[in-house]
Amino acid sequence: MLWVQVNVWDRVLAAGEIQRMARCEDDPQGNYVSWEVGWTLQEVTSYEASLDDFCKDKFDMTYWFPSLTHVESQYLCSSMGSRHPSATDRQEILALVDKAQAKFPASHSCYADQWLNITDIQEEGVWRDGKTPVRGDIMWKKQEPNGIQYENCVSINGRGGLDDVNCNTNAKCVICFFEGPKRFSLLGTCELELRNVYFMVVQPDVGELQFLGYGAYKIMLQEEVWVWLDSVTNHTIATMVNTSLNFPMGRRWWKLERSVCGQKAGGLRRLLLSPCPPGHFTCDDATCIAIDHRCDFKHDCRDKSDELGCEVVSFPEDYQNHLPPRLEQEEGGVSLPITLTVGVESLGVNTLAMTLEVSYTLSLTWVDNRLLYRNLKHNSNLNVLSLATVRLLWAPEVAFVNTVDGHHTKMDYETNVRVNRLANAVERNSSSPAEEDVFSGEHNPISAVRKYGTVFTCTLHLGLYPFDLQHCFMRFRITSASKVFLEFNFTSSSVTNFGNELLVEYTVGTLELVKGESSTYSEMWVRVPLKRLASYAVLNIYLPTLVLLVVDYFTLFFRPSIFDVRMMAALTVQLVIATLFSQVSASLPKTSYFKMVDVWLIFCIGITFLTIIFHVLVDACLYSVPKDAVIMVGFKTFRDNKKGKAGSAAGSLCSSKPGDRMVLWSKIIVAGVFVIFNLIYWIYILA
Repeated sequence: MLWVQVNVWDRVLAAGEIQRMARCEDDPQGNYVSWEVGWTLQEVTSYEASLDDFCKDKFDMTYWFPSLTHVESQYLCSSMGSRHPSATDRQEILALVDKAQAKFPASHSCYADQWLNITDIQEEGVWRDGKTPVRGDIMWKKQEPNGIQYENCVSINGRGGLDDVNCNTNAKCVICFFEGPKRFSLLGTCELELRNVYFMVVQPDVGELQFLGYGAYKIMLQEEVWVWLDSVTNHTIATMVNTSLNFPMGRRWWKLERSVCGQKAGGLRRLLLSPCPPGHFTCDDATCIAIDHRCDFKHDCRDKSDELGCEVVSFPEDYQNHLPPRLEQEEGGVSLPITLTVGVESLGVNTLAMTLEVSYTLSLTWVDNRLLYRNLKHNSNLNVLSLATVRLLWAPEVAFVNTVDGHHTKMDYETNVRVNRLANAVERNSSSPAEEDVFSGEHNPISAVRKYGTVFTCTLHLGLYPFDLQHCFMRFRITSASKVFLEFNFTSSSVTNFGNELLVEYTVGTLELVKGESSTYSEMWVRVPLKRLASYAVLNIYLPTLVLLVVDYFTLFFRPSIFDVRMMAALTVQLVIATLFSQVSASLPKTSYFKMVDVWLIFCIGITFLTIIFHVLVDACLYSVPKDAVIMVGFKTFRDNKKGKAGSAAGSLCSSKPGDRMVLWSKIIVAGVFVIFNLIYWIYILA
């Protein structure tokens, strides 16, 4: 019986009208040609059918296949998108037996001997329906199961119950149940019209299969060979190469009888007959997995075919990897933006060598509109390119300008190159024997990420040492082409410090990007602000010298008569400060200018020298003898002797009063010089 209805409209139907017609909710008549009016039927018997009957699918839900092994039964049912029976209790088993005995004679293999989808292959004695353990009692035949590890499959033995049998040496009837009509897709044919892609499976007789296309195509078995036919022209398009499981479902090799996808007749081409719905990937054995599980670095297909053919990049024939991509083909097109992302993991500053030692991750991101990508995942870590693909790919080269040995970016086995999915697929690859989505290279950028350890030169201005602020730079320059063709994208570029901000000598400020100053090539600089930790210098330089200066100053309070002690103490202080000065100078770079620590130590040496001068002046003032002094020699009585002593003291040119004044002025001058210097010194530093 053929159901026919023809209506023609002189307008475009709304989407809602089409949906209601497809759901059999409405039966509108055409305003240009109506099925209800104007038709003359000749030699045709007319029946009136309700709308429900017109839209009801008539589909046999059970397919039977006699004499197949257990492996063949597993493949056959799953490859058609149907299920294998897994009855275990008495009611389910008897229902299957009744259905088989009503359809077949007692001599037929399907009458009372069918496979079930139950095994204990995974663990002896634990029976599973696929991967799920069977719950409840199993209706075993008497004395069954008895095959221990040699019999791991289950079959129905009529009304007597279930047997455990050998999976490899037995051939039994296979029953495949369908939940509803199943649509198959023939992929890899370059057909653009869906009617030439979609097929329905039918079973003309027990053990037989045919695939009827929505259009003119069909796939059927002829003389033990599967053929793909054009039923309108009655021409064979291709014949399938026989396999151990000789069914067309899955990924199979076909010998072309006429040209397909530009491939000439006589060649072998791989095609896929898939029962999988949209959003799924078809394994080689025609089983289905979610499309997101393909090429995710783990096997999801039973035959592990989901991790094959995972190449991401599709190169055009005229691709040249020594030329950068251009955003516009017209003359004077804009330069290609390159996004620079720097993640600093650790920093180290060598003050003596004036270098910045950085361990960091460098990421370059760009688009290549010449490329097409296949099966991109939202997780970019699953879109990693192989090293062989990377070597065929154009990639920008970035030089590290201010490095000791002139380093640059590398594309090697340590480089992680991946594609970032930012846009949806533009089309489905009709020439591929798989569910393969195609993505545009113009909207899905490439990122190359690699870890580097680089020593950058850094010109340190140490005039304010140890209270200085420094700015070191990591200079990056695109050397693949001039800025007319390639340029850093300053807006989308970024730098982040993931390392410790507290170093041995410095604290690291906020890292920032600045545009470079090159006129020919595009440059991007990473500014690294460094604030020196002055506590080290204060504890090891300023505080010890301050203590020594206090000691030096207190020598002015020693008795003037112990000149040797005063001088030895002052000279010792000066010697210690001079030694400290030489040690500090050796630990810092040689500069043509004075550093603030140099000024401090020179001042310390100078003020100790001033103290020594005052010691000499005080001693000279108190104990020197004038040149014109007359020494009287004669005999004296005890009384005269007492008078003489008093007279000599009174007659000295450098009396005690001027000496006391010299001692006092030495204390005042040294203290005053120290205070004035420190006011100027610290005000200058703080300013």
